Amino acid sequence: MASMTPNPEPPRTKPKERPLALDDALALAAYNQNSENFRSLNTLMWQIPLIAMTLTGGLWFGVSKVEGMPGLRIALLLLAGACDLGLIVVLERLRFIMGRYLAWLQFGNPAGFVDAIGTSRWTGDQTVKRTFQIMLASAALISFLLLVGPMIQSAFSVKDDPRAAAIAWYDAHAASLADGYEGLSAEETHPQLFAQVSGKLPLRILDIGAGTGRDAAALAALGHDVTAVDPSAKMLRVAKALHANSEVAWVNDALPDLSRETGQNDIILLSAVWMHVPPADRVQAFDRLAELLAPGGSLYITLRLGPAEPARGVWSVDTEEIRTLAAAHRLQFKDLGRRPDLMGRNEVNWQALLVTRPK
Repeated sequence: MASMTPNPEPPRTKPKERPLALDDALALAAYNQNSENFRSLNTLMWQIPLIAMTLTGGLWFGVSKVEGMPGLRIALLLLAGACDLGLIVVLERLRFIMGRYLAWLQFGNPAGFVDAIGTSRWTGDQTVKRTFQIMLASAALISFLLLVGPMIQSAFSVKDDPRAAAIAWYDAHAASLADGYEGLSAEETHPQLFAQVSGKLPLRILDIGAGTGRDAAALAALGHDVTAVDPSAKMLRVAKALHANSEVAWVNDALPDLSRETGQNDIILLSAVWMHVPPADRVQAFDRLAELLAPGGSLYITLRLGPAEPARGVWSVDTEEIRTLAAAHRLQFKDLGRRPDLMGRNEVNWQALLVTRPK
């Protein structure tokens, strides 16, 4: 019966065969060619760790830059782990071929051959290969362990909770959104609102969906008592960092419940928020807004008029919906007009509305 034990690497010497006749031009050419081949293979083997670090490091860097796309992160991490495992196989094959060349070179010139076979695991002829393979296996293991986060994120996606889609998107893009939002002044973005609150006695203002805190900080700078609410914890951290010296109360809360809010407000700002409220939650959300609006107070709303994007929690909105909800609470409704998108998006326009509770 044939043995199931893998064939060991061939011995370095072949005592029953005669060494090559090095005075033979053809034999000498073959010996020199095989020596060069071995040298090239040896150089390649020592380059594999560098190849692995460049490849794996690049893929890991790509994973760190991919936000809000768990599927792509999974693919990049799988590719990184698979590449490291593939290089382990390449090393095994490469070292096997090098062993064949070493045996042939020793046979060809035993007197001039330098035998470096060690006597321990630290000096053995497989030590370098095994060390490299351990490094590659460790990198592959790390890649596979890093898969756990995005796989969990993908498995427990936001499909069952439409509100979570918007929160997840803003969590993922909090830092990158700051430049665009903070590059526009609050007064330029909401001219009617700031015309209404400027020069007035300190008003109690609630900014729902405050984002980077630009509007809340500008309103607080006018002397008003401002509470900024946002469901994204990462957006709130960005807002606090950008406006650390602002007298704003930062609260992690969300429509339709706004469970952490009490009392009534003179101004409620709802800018670029209503499109993130799922249609099924809008009656409850507006009821809650009406509860938080003081007599004589105003609800300032900007509606995003553009294509829906359910993947990031953006739903269609229209002016008549707000008019109908306001009428149900006997609130006065005023259309403040439509404006183009200040960030240059041709497919998006903004409608400003003012809903007021009579005194």
